[in-house]
Amino acid sequence: MKALLNAINEIIAPQFQQKTTVLTESKIIDYPQIKIIKVGKALFYKFDTDDVDIFPYFNKAVPFLNKMCDYIIFYPYDTTMFVFLCELKTERIHNSSKQLESAKLFAEFLIKTARKHLHFKSFDVEYRALIFSTSKKRKFSLNKKSAYLQYQPSHLKYKHLKAGRSCYLDHHCY
Repeated sequence: MKALLNAINEIIAPQFQQKTTVLTESKIIDYPQIKIIKVGKALFYKFDTDDVDIFPYFNKAVPFLNKMCDYIIFYPYDTTMFVFLCELKTERIHNSSKQLESAKLFAEFLIKTARKHLHFKSFDVEYRALIFSTSKKRKFSLNKKSAYLQYQPSHLKYKHLKAGRSCYLDHHCY
């Protein structure tokens, strides 16, 4: 797994890598920070920036085509690379599925490119979406191994988590 993590680090431009393990929503002033707690090395990336157009070849007029989740975390756990697609929302979480499914396609491309960089070595990879929200009405996953929900037709597994709480990545690696 270390080889895959290193390959991911090598192929992605350094301007997108985050040095912190705290997720923040820069567009919302009072959005609560989310501390990510992990064991070992992980790579944190923020691709959804106003500075760079990461999808320059796509038509901007097509809805949700150019959308991306807020953070992508690559986290090796046992013999599997978990790719966490993190979306930070307020009360309104609709349309997050479109952003997360686009992010999954992008992350799959990154993993495949890293594998090419490693002469197509095979790795176990799992994709999980973590939707953090400030909603007071929504039910959130509280126990360590609560069931994931699943988007159709992409089969992306996802959970709703409360913004402002610490997030233990190991609790979501299943």
